[in-house]
Amino acid sequence: MSSWVSVIIPNLNSLVIDRTLAALRDQRFSLARVEILVVGLDEPRLVRTDRLVRMISTETPVPPAVARNVGVQEAKGDLLCFIDADCIPHQDWLENLLSPYNNPNVTVVGGGVAFPTDGYWRLADNVATFYPYLHTSLPGTRDQLPTLNLSFRREVWDEVGIFDERYPYPAGEDADWSTRARLAGHQLYFEPRATVTHCPARATLRDLWQHAVRFGQYSVKVDKRYQARLALPFVLRHWLLVLLATPIMAAFVTGRVLFNRYLWRYAYTLPAVYIAKAGWCWGASKRLRGQVTWYCSQVGSVPGQLR
Repeated sequence: MSSWVSVIIPNLNSLVIDRTLAALRDQRFSLARVEILVVGLDEPRLVRTDRLVRMISTETPVPPAVARNVGVQEAKGDLLCFIDADCIPHQDWLENLLSPYNNPNVTVVGGGVAFPTDGYWRLADNVATFYPYLHTSLPGTRDQLPTLNLSFRREVWDEVGIFDERYPYPAGEDADWSTRARLAGHQLYFEPRATVTHCPARATLRDLWQHAVRFGQYSVKVDKRYQARLALPFVLRHWLLVLLATPIMAAFVTGRVLFNRYLWRYAYTLPAVYIAKAGWCWGASKRLRGQVTWYCSQVGSVPGQLR
């Protein structure tokens, strides 16, 4: 592949970033035309820069959407790849993530997620969040792709726009961007062999609950910008309906996890997964009730909004 490849990593003092970079340096893929941009803060000083790796300091903490946008502005790649600072790419990650681009019709590719099994709450959080993107799943198209393992051609970025910088946390900005890309006519291709192992710091019930609530608050499924264009259940149109339906909705999604044959080994996490899905409903109801007012009321006033 003769195109330049840019790997962009938003970083907010990750204690795993040195392992992320070591695994990237050890890729089977030729790194002759690859650059790695770490954007954000590195107060633990774990980022070792060289010809391959460049650190771009934001001087103050910024949301991951902002860090990724800064990275793209600085990147020279024709292919833009994203991985998070708490992910360890497998040795063939880049090779498998980029191989679909040999087909000129492929424009967006995401990869699979593997989980460490130590730590009950961290494992449950991973299962609840990323079960549709298991590295053991079948390849194919998806409605959304997470940015912890994502790539696309630069021309897609030029068409779809930036990551919406109004998302204050690492929750929702990737679903928003990939949904906009899909609505713009791009197929979101999922290649599970392009695997990263996700190692978040979330280690308690409180961590799991807060993460799930944020995912509900910033979900495209309760974003009024998308209600007219996505086939969304009626129950997701009113905060009270979401609250009343929480036990059923949480049980339904937990059941989907249970009946995923690749997740049977994690069946003991199902009580925590149910709690996480209930947290998602709680966050979604807050958004629908107007208690989450992070976004501008003027549609189109901020770059990255739905066109």
